Amino acid sequence: MEKERYYVSVSAHTITKEPSVNDQLTVLATDQERDHLETLFQKEGHADDVTHLRAVIPFKSADHDPATKRYNADLIDIYRYIYKIGTEETKKHIEYMDIIRDLKNSDYSHPGYIH
Repeated sequence: MEKERYYVSVSAHTITKEPSVNDQLTVLATDQERDHLETLFQKEGHADDVTHLRAVIPFKSADHDPATKRYNADLIDIYRYIYKIGTEETKKHIEYMDIIRDLKNSDYSHPGYIH
């Protein structure tokens, strides 16, 4: 399958063929890879909904909440996958963000790890 260029906004959960004014990362993806990224966005969106339910409870701390941990893990999974299919510029930006600890460990064996 041939890869196409897509512009991804993690904050807006969008994958488009045309750039816009949103914060965007550029990826080169097959239809299957694009669909997988959309699935990751849906999963993270569900986790985000669950954290909103907890947010209205004033005495419940978010730092020990499983829903918050799930949301954070889902978000890192999105960035990890974008790193895997991203352009060199996108990869450098994600490395600069310093949110994926796996990228610093040369002994890491995650399937998406490229170094």
